[in-house]
Amino acid sequence: MSDTPTRAYHHGNLRNELLDTAEAQLAAGSDELSLRALARAVGVSQTAPYRHFSDKNELMVALATRGYQQLLSKLKEAGSAAEDPESRLRAFAHTYVNYAVAHPDLFRLMFGPMEKPQEDYPELRQAMRDTYDLVRAIMREGMDQGVFEHDDAAYLANAGWSGIHGLATLKIDTPELFERHIDLQRQIDLGVDIFVSGLRKHAD
Repeated sequence: MSDTPTRAYHHGNLRNELLDTAEAQLAAGSDELSLRALARAVGVSQTAPYRHFSDKNELMVALATRGYQQLLSKLKEAGSAAEDPESRLRAFAHTYVNYAVAHPDLFRLMFGPMEKPQEDYPELRQAMRDTYDLVRAIMREGMDQGVFEHDDAAYLANAGWSGIHGLATLKIDTPELFERHIDLQRQIDLGVDIFVSGLRKHAD
């Protein structure tokens, strides 16, 4: 028996290796994304991946969860350098779109349909909620500081998210729109400016 599977178990990183390989194959457009194919690619026995994922759907959910966690980390980092709610929204918008552009297939997976309901995967649900709560917190911060008009923070967060998510989707699904006449970063700034102008509190 080959010592490759044993080595993988000993260094305790097989799950991450499987996820890394799955993400790479996803980005390469592989139509052979399966636990058995991953086992061959990583160099372990065909049964080894089933110690970490019960089926392909569980693997895809794990990939989506990791994508949300990566995005959340980048958003927090970008937001920490901003000084006020408006600049934080702008930093979030650029970070969000740039993440989608850098990881288009993973981004589609994160927001695409799952074979099983999200209720079965609390880690995925929490990662999604944490990302949403980060946006909602900016809305509340702006209202608390008297910068934004008072409204329901959840609705404002949805409005802001949907706008920047639509732009990210346009970029990865119809890149030709941005190849000649539309500068992506300028488009992001304009979208944020229009959104913030509607939020900004005006003097009576």
